[in-house]
Amino acid sequence: MSGPLLTRSRLRRAAPWAGLVVLWVVVSVAVGLLGFVNDSERVTIGAHAAEVSPTFDGHATLDLGAVLPRLRLKTDLPGKLGVNLDVQETDADNLTDLLNRDALIASQPDGEIARIRRVIYDMAVDNAVAGAGSGLLVAVVVATAWAMVGPRRRRELFVALHSSERRVRHRAVVVLVAMLVTIASIFGPGRMRAPEIEPTTWKPLASLLPEVSFDERLKDVEVAAGFSTTGGVGVIRTAVQTYERSTRFYGQVLDKVSRVGGRIHQAAEGETVALLVSDRHDNIGMDPIAAEVGKVAGAKVLIDAGDDSSSGQTWEGFSINSLAQHFKGFKVVAVAGNHDAGGYIENEMRKHKFTVLDSKPVEVEGIRFLGDSDPTRTGLGSADSPGDETTEEQSKRLADVACDQPEDKPISTMVVHDPSSFQDTANRGCASLLLSGHLHRQVGPDTKVLEGRAVTTYTNSTTGGAAYAFALGYTLRRPGEVTLITYEQGKPTGLQTVTVELNGEITVGTYRALPADTGR
Repeated sequence: MSGPLLTRSRLRRAAPWAGLVVLWVVVSVAVGLLGFVNDSERVTIGAHAAEVSPTFDGHATLDLGAVLPRLRLKTDLPGKLGVNLDVQETDADNLTDLLNRDALIASQPDGEIARIRRVIYDMAVDNAVAGAGSGLLVAVVVATAWAMVGPRRRRELFVALHSSERRVRHRAVVVLVAMLVTIASIFGPGRMRAPEIEPTTWKPLASLLPEVSFDERLKDVEVAAGFSTTGGVGVIRTAVQTYERSTRFYGQVLDKVSRVGGRIHQAAEGETVALLVSDRHDNIGMDPIAAEVGKVAGAKVLIDAGDDSSSGQTWEGFSINSLAQHFKGFKVVAVAGNHDAGGYIENEMRKHKFTVLDSKPVEVEGIRFLGDSDPTRTGLGSADSPGDETTEEQSKRLADVACDQPEDKPISTMVVHDPSSFQDTANRGCASLLLSGHLHRQVGPDTKVLEGRAVTTYTNSTTGGAAYAFALGYTLRRPGEVTLITYEQGKPTGLQTVTVELNGEITVGTYRALPADTGR
């Protein structure tokens, strides 16, 4: 018959290992938590550079500087986890432009909220790893010292400690008192002085602007009381009104999508539907509407034909954050436009796992794509500047790639930003469907048959309703268009446009079947 599971000898042998585990956990948690609380990261949020740091006050607090008041909103996260956003410099030309940008971005905040969550999550992971490493180091050092001392010396130290127990107690008391005096001298004086300024008091934003009606999201926003709050009432009122007009317009349009859903071509069995957007030019207000149209149609792929930004600057990362957030679950195939040039927008796309076309054929959801980003660079309001090649040179190069594909793996869809970049491929008949944006107006679909192969060219109008290069606003400057493309076994079989008019009404175009190949 076996003996008891827990014996004194077994416990004695397990005690050092258990002690090391406890030591590792304590040090890991202490170092990781201390590092997390004191961590911060400088990121681009909306139209600003901002310092993001975690807190445990249960609020997301925006520090807007000395002129504008601080704002805060409950996070409702476990452990009263919060975040502080120290909003810093911006490239906006004036305060009005800045506030309009911020208010309009705030009307569709999902992308920026997701961005902040990723930053906080990365901080937590980094500090957890650092804490675990520190705890392991301490445990290894203690285990090494324990082994080096050896059992004989440990017994001698134990006997010596007990033989002078009273003396050790006295010394321990002296050390403890000295530590308490030291701590009191460091932290006591600041606690004993009366504060010159009273602690921050917070009041609801609605109490500051009683004449303004607030939506559910703004009702929970609080404002730090003080001179900047009362002195900036007019500025705050302008920002809130811009926010309200934006949420009202795009919210009403979003509600209308379900009403026209019966007229939208639905993906049948064996079909794949893709949603085409282009020339958003920072107008994230259209993103939830475009995503809802895609969901109603059963779309699985988002095709982005470029110009998501206005100048390709770092502050415009919010546009890609919004696209990624609203099209979760979609496979995204994208190119950058001439206003996205500089590399930053493409890098942001890749961070979000978009398939950015780079002159190599790729297959997504059974569809063979080819394309490339626009070689031309255009800033906000500036003239075009040439890149490494012209659009004509790009057109010839892409045509060579498309026409060099094997007959059993032809290019189904070419995606470029400027229609000039697909002309050679269209003329040589080396792709079934050629898509672009850039013109801010719809062109096509135009189909011709070359050697038995149907070749369709199509240019999508501006999804962002852009008249010029900047479309972020509380209404549309031009009708905003998306196009649904139906595929069967990887081949395009039909197109349908869905357009948001300037008055907020939605127009669903007629479904157009695309001609099939007639054989070569």
